[in-house]
Parts: sequence; structure tokens; C-alpha cells
Amino acid sequence: MGAAKRLLTLLSRRVVFLDGAMGTMLMKKGMPQGACPERWAAENPGKLVDIHRSYVVAGSDVVLSCTFGGTSSRLGEAPERLNSILARCLLEAVDGRAIPAASIGPTGILMHPLGGLRWTDAYNEFHAQAKVLAGAGLEVFFLETFSDPRELKAAVLAVRDVCPHGFISAQMSFGEDGFSLTGTSAEALAAFAHQLPADAVGANCSVGPDSLVSAVRAIRAHTSKPVTMEPNAGMPDSSGQHSMSPEAFASRCDDLVWSGASMIGGCCGTGPEHIRALRALVGRRTSGRSPSPLPRVLTSMTSVVPLGGELVVVGESINPTGRKGLKEAIRAGDTGYVLSAAAGQPEARVLDINLGLERMIPDGFVADLFAGLSAGPPISVDLSDPGNIELAFRELGGIGVLNSLTCEPDYIAKRVGTLLRHGGYAVLLPMGPDGIPDSPVDRVAMIRLGMEFLSEHGFPGWRVIADPVVKSLASGADPAVTLKTLYLMKKKRVLTIAGVSNVSHGLPGRRAVNMAFLSRLSEGGLDLAIVDATRPETRLAVRGGQVLGGRVPAVEDIELTDDSSMPAGSLQESILRGDVRETLAQAECLLSRGTDPSSLIDEHLQKAMAELGRSYEGKKAFLPHLIAAAEAARALTELLRPLLRTSPERSRGTVVLATVKGDIHDIGKNLVALFLEGAGYNIMDLGRDVPAPRIVEAVRETGAIAVALSALMSSTASRMEEVVALLREDGLKTPVLIGGAVVTGEFAEKIGALYSREAFGAVKTLEQAMMFRE
Repeated sequence: MGAAKRLLTLLSRRVVFLDGAMGTMLMKKGMPQGACPERWAAENPGKLVDIHRSYVVAGSDVVLSCTFGGTSSRLGEAPERLNSILARCLLEAVDGRAIPAASIGPTGILMHPLGGLRWTDAYNEFHAQAKVLAGAGLEVFFLETFSDPRELKAAVLAVRDVCPHGFISAQMSFGEDGFSLTGTSAEALAAFAHQLPADAVGANCSVGPDSLVSAVRAIRAHTSKPVTMEPNAGMPDSSGQHSMSPEAFASRCDDLVWSGASMIGGCCGTGPEHIRALRALVGRRTSGRSPSPLPRVLTSMTSVVPLGGELVVVGESINPTGRKGLKEAIRAGDTGYVLSAAAGQPEARVLDINLGLERMIPDGFVADLFAGLSAGPPISVDLSDPGNIELAFRELGGIGVLNSLTCEPDYIAKRVGTLLRHGGYAVLLPMGPDGIPDSPVDRVAMIRLGMEFLSEHGFPGWRVIADPVVKSLASGADPAVTLKTLYLMKKKRVLTIAGVSNVSHGLPGRRAVNMAFLSRLSEGGLDLAIVDATRPETRLAVRGGQVLGGRVPAVEDIELTDDSSMPAGSLQESILRGDVRETLAQAECLLSRGTDPSSLIDEHLQKAMAELGRSYEGKKAFLPHLIAAAEAARALTELLRPLLRTSPERSRGTVVLATVKGDIHDIGKNLVALFLEGAGYNIMDLGRDVPAPRIVEAVRETGAIAVALSALMSSTASRMEEVVALLREDGLKTPVLIGGAVVTGEFAEKIGALYSREAFGAVKTLEQAMMFRE
């Protein structure tokens, strides 16, 4: 029996026990601080084999390879040899007594447009690593500690292409707030992974078992696949170490199993003793089951939109029909224009993206556009070319919609593969070779036929959304046919969607007709309405229709309210949305009216960034939104810089940034640089793996007002203390700000440094430090 089948059989019987951490075990074997675990382990294969065997003896059913950082981005050129050596060490160690599995981690580079990693590059890196590991004999894969669902999807598909019959566990890391670094929730991950070709879904690292109980329950509620949990041994103490005892760890993990975890192991700070205690406490126990049927949702990187309850508004503004400026922007490949138009639909919970004549779309535009849309609402991909559909769905960080498929076998066959591969719902248009039937009964029959064609390809009926078809009154069409078709489809419990504005095409006074028809459709149970979401009255029509249809409770006041503290269409609002194009347009407009350039920073930029900070702290904004807003702020600063040259020097001082010696992770450092620069500080970025003397030298050279240090690994956090000590020895009282996954406030206080948990918080922390010094 192969390893994948062996694991599936074991999961059908009881909870499966994984191994624990690798890095701390390597350090106990002599690995120096800051060393690359994969390289050191490959150079010391005997010690690595001993570690794997210690987990087998402790009772691990599954033991993972030391290949977490085995992509070319982390290891550099030719990582194949190292991956091969490490896989052979694992196989030698388990020797049939446990299931050998490959550990694959993220590349360490943020995905475009947040960072420089393109989806195809990510896929290629994971494909190359998986090919070596599978070639060595591994067919069980744990994809661990991902923060971006798009990168996780690239890894899942790459591994599946290499190992069609292997076992894949797709995992992300969640903070104590329940979200990943990019703002993805456990619900979003579970629903997304349920539609991907993965066999299990879960979480590991970042937090201890207590903080993952809610994540287990959320995942279990959105997928029937086994749930994997690999928590840390609690949170780091003041020395940066995880000190939860094996007994305490086992007791807390027992709650994870009762909550529905099917596979359980340990991450940072755990060892064989933790696994031994865990297995002794949990014993031979089966895991819980997911609800049936599972909830139907659309997702993006940062949002989850339930289907089948309240009416979901789908913004229609990205459609070049009748929009000359949009049509020209698409043909010119101007993604900024299109992204700006997409962002200007405040009532939309889903965005419909229609690019018109697809043969006119420039190369690369589809991938860039949909990557840029990945951090917003879920997406309805309103494209027809199979190649463009594939490019669009690659970039989605969640469950989108393909709008739409006709009910013809060949048409469906050429497009359904993308949905089966990437996840997503299919909109069925009741159109066959002879067009759209006139009667509601015939339209429903056509939809049923289309569902049968989809089923032949393995596409489930619960992922179908039917379109009852809205035709224009000006053509003589009877809207009652649409409403009757909708009624029949709802009786069959099929999700429905409609392009509401089609009803008024060619008529004067379109807005009133559209809103009236929207209310009727909402009252009739329509699930998704494609409408003009730039209009504030859309909310009234939707709400009123749902009250009349009994879909939401009646309330005394359903008038419009504005929850935003920013004026609509203002410069501040544009910065908050991360809309670079609109930010520059608003700024130029204000400048043309004689507004003082400095006031754009003091009265607009600073207020927008303060509002962003409040949204971030309140979990209404996440990393993608922070980066987008920071880019808009940077663009504004660049516009204003020449105009401010005659003013007094506005720089708030120089800050020296560095990732400490032995650490090559720089995502957090780069974000801090982005936000500090946006706040008016000059930045001297020394890069990664920087020795303490070089940091002190840079402070002297620049007269820096502060130093900001980053470290991701426990083994390199001590280098921060070295920097602080060396600065003080040289008589420099420069404040040192530290941060990173393993860094805590207690550790910062111990070494005499400031602490910021998040990159955005570095601005506030530094400002407070400067005020104290003054």
C-alpha cells in the first residue's frame, strides 16, 4: 500500500499524529544560530536521521522532511540536490515504521502586486521542488505556513500536477486575531481549499493551541476534508523561546481534537516529548464530522460572502459597453484606470469583470488586472475565451464565479476544467444551439440539461448559479417571464443571478426602472444581482425588496447611512482605497485650485493614514489594503516632493533598517520601510543578514534618529540584543525598534528596545518614542 492510501486508511479509523518542530531539534544537534536549516541538515545527514527517528519512537504516524524552505527562492540556485538528500534521510529514518511526508513552505516573497512573486513563478518553484521530492519516493505533502491563498493554490496545483494520486494538506498560518498576514480567515481558507484538489486543510505555526480552537471549528464548518493542526508550544516568552510543557501542550491540543482536528502535531517549540504526551492523552479517537450540506460562499483573499440568504449585489461597472474611457483603458492595457473604476463601487459585495472584445486585450493585461483585484471583493469573471478565463482564475485568491456558460457540451467542455482546477461557481445561461427559450418552463429545462453536461465532467450541481435571463422592455420582452423563471429555479433550490440593468436598455429614465425591477427580483428570491453599484439608492432597493420578500427582518428605518468618516470622492478616501490613479487626480485638482502642497500632507495624507491605522486595528483592513494605501501615499509624496523643495526641510529624520545577521527574511522589514517612508522619514535599508557592526556604522554615517530591526527566527532574535549592546557601547542612545514573528514586547523590554507587533504600528511606536525624547 502506498503512503497516500495508507494515510487515508488511517484517517478513516482515528486521529493521526504528526511530528513536531525541526529547527529547535537541529539546534540541539549543534546547528549554529542563523544557519540555513536545509543546508546544515544536508551537511549533517546522520543528525537529521536521528531527529526523524526520535519522532517515530515518540509515536508520530507521519514524519515530515526537512524541506520546508526548499524552493529556489529560499535556497538559491540548484536546490534539487539538497531536496533529494533531505528526502532520502527521511526515508532512511522512518524505514516503514511511519508515513514519510514532504514539508513545503512558501517562497518568502509576497505575491504580485503586494510583492514581486508572479503566480506562474510560484507555481514553477513548487513544481520543481515537488518533482524532486516525488522522484525520491514521497507522495504525501504538507504545504505549511502559507499566508497568501494565491501562493497556497499555486503550491497545491503544482504538487497535484507532479503527483496526481498523492495526498496534499493545504495549511495557512493565522494570528491570534484569526486572520493570516494577508487578511484571510479560516472560513475563507476552508471554503477555498474544499474546492481545490487538496485532501486536507488546516493551520500551523504563529500561535499556540488555545488560539486555534476557533479556527478548527470554522474550518470544520466549511469543509468535509480532514482538518490538520500543528500549533506552536504556546507563545514565545521574554527570551523568544516557546516554553509550554509537553503536558500542557497535549492538554490544549486535546481541545483541538474535540473541536474536529483529524491530524495533529506540533510546530515551533515542540519536540518528541510533546508528541509522546499528545498521543498518550488523545489515544485512538475519531474526529468530528462537518455539517451537511456545507454553506455556499464566495471568497477572496480578505472576504467571505454567503450565498443563498440575503441578496448579494454584484457591481457591473467594469463593462466597456457604453463606457468609452473604460474601453480605451482596456485596449491600452491601463490596469490603473480599471482598478480605480472597480474600487468605486461601494455597494458591491462581488465585482463582475467584463472586458468586452477579448481579442483586443493586450498581452499580460488579464493576469495583471485580476492580480490587482485579488484583495478586494470576490470576483465574477465575465470572460469567454478559455485562455483568458484560465489566466483570470489563476490570480483569484478565493472562490469566484464564471459568468457565464451556455448549455452546450462543447462550450462547457472547453471551460469547466478551469473551475475544477481553481475552484469557483458556474453561471449557466439557458441558451442552446437555438438560442434562449421563450417560456420559463423551457428555460428551466435548458438549465437542467446544462447541469447534466457539467455533471459529466465531475462538476457538482451545488456550484451552479442559474440565470433566468433579463431582456429589455424596449425589445417587447415581458419581465414577468424572468420572474416566473426565477420562481421555478428557486423551487429547485438552484442559486440564481441576473443582469438587472438589461431590463431598461434603450429606455429613458433607466434608473427608476432598474431599481423597481431590482426590488421585484429581490422580493422573488434572487441570490445575486448584477447592478450599478455606484448608486447609493441600490442599497434601498435591495433592502426594500428583501423586507417585502421576508428575507430580512422588517425595520423601522432602512434609510441610507454613511459609516465612513471620509467624504465620498475625497483625496483621503482615495488614499484609503489604495487608488493611485484617483489619488493623483484628486491631488492635482486641489493643487489647481491653489491648495498649499504642504496641507495635502498635513490635512489629507496624515489623516488618511491615521484612519487606515484605526481600520487595521479594528480588523477592517489587512496587509493588502495597507500596502495599497502606502503605494497611493508614496505616489502622492512623489507628486508633491518637487513642490515642497522651496519649503523648509520636511524630512522627519533618517531611520536605519536591517534584517539581523543570519536571517534572510525581509517581508516585514520592507513593509516597515514602506510605511515609515510614507510617514515622512528617510529610510536607509541595509537589507538582509546584516552584521551588528555594519548597523552601528550606518547610524553614525547618517545621524539616524532610530534603528528598526527584523528577525523571523528564534535563532536570530538574539542578534537584536547584540545590536542594542553595541550601540550603547559606542555611546549612541539611538532608539531601536524591533519586530518579527518570534519577537515579543517582553523580549524588547529585556534588551532595551521598542516593540511593534505589526509593520504599520512601527509609525506610531516611533512617533511616541520621538515625542518622549523631545
